[in-house]
Amino acid sequence: MARLDNAVTVVTGAGGGVGRQAALRLSAEGSRVGLTDLDASSLEETAALVREAGGEAIAVAGDIVSEQTSDTLTTQLIDVYGKVDGLVNNAGIAFSKPLLEHTVEDFDKVIHINTLSCLVTAKRVVPEMVKAGGGSVVNVSSIGALAALPNIGIYCASKAAVLGLTRSLAMEYAPHNVRANILCPGLVDTQMAAEHQKSFPTPQDAIDALAGRQMLKRYAQPQEIAEVIVFLISKEASFMTGATVPVEAGWTAW
Repeated sequence: MARLDNAVTVVTGAGGGVGRQAALRLSAEGSRVGLTDLDASSLEETAALVREAGGEAIAVAGDIVSEQTSDTLTTQLIDVYGKVDGLVNNAGIAFSKPLLEHTVEDFDKVIHINTLSCLVTAKRVVPEMVKAGGGSVVNVSSIGALAALPNIGIYCASKAAVLGLTRSLAMEYAPHNVRANILCPGLVDTQMAAEHQKSFPTPQDAIDALAGRQMLKRYAQPQEIAEVIVFLISKEASFMTGATVPVEAGWTAW
């Protein structure tokens, strides 16, 4: 029996990187997955990979800050499977530039996608978890919520806000057997990381400034983060809620 047999889990930002690997790993452990991403082509690639591996996926492309996107995806999952009991809020963006060069428009966009989207999806999905008798929310934050990162200050602010939002969700819905935890990855080998590297004079400067601050001097692979997501969604983490879980190669340990 797989760890997530009979589960139904929503994954945002599922078009690539950590989101794609989370979808694949959740499916491999028995969960049916509801996937969303702004990039329809990449999203369908993820859904196809899930299905090719023998899993079940429903994909709805759209803006994750739009309540319509969350409602459409969740409604389809309820119609097909009768419940939703997992939510992985993974969608995120960053603008790589010095803090004081960010515009108000930059701030609004990053906060909306990285923080407000967690609330928008929870508003639609968590009531379904309550109906199902419980569930698990994993909000993907960042090492940037716990430690300073150069050239992505607005991103760090948005990810710090995710901590407060998630803790409040955990407190308010614990009586309904809904858990909510925060995952804080360190450096991960994704397109976002590649874009961030461009804000440094050379790629090696970026590696020295970022990976050099970790005990393990390398970038994580997206599947390494996905494994922790599966754990937090699963009943193996049944006594964890409101927790901040760093997966950052020892960055905050020294």
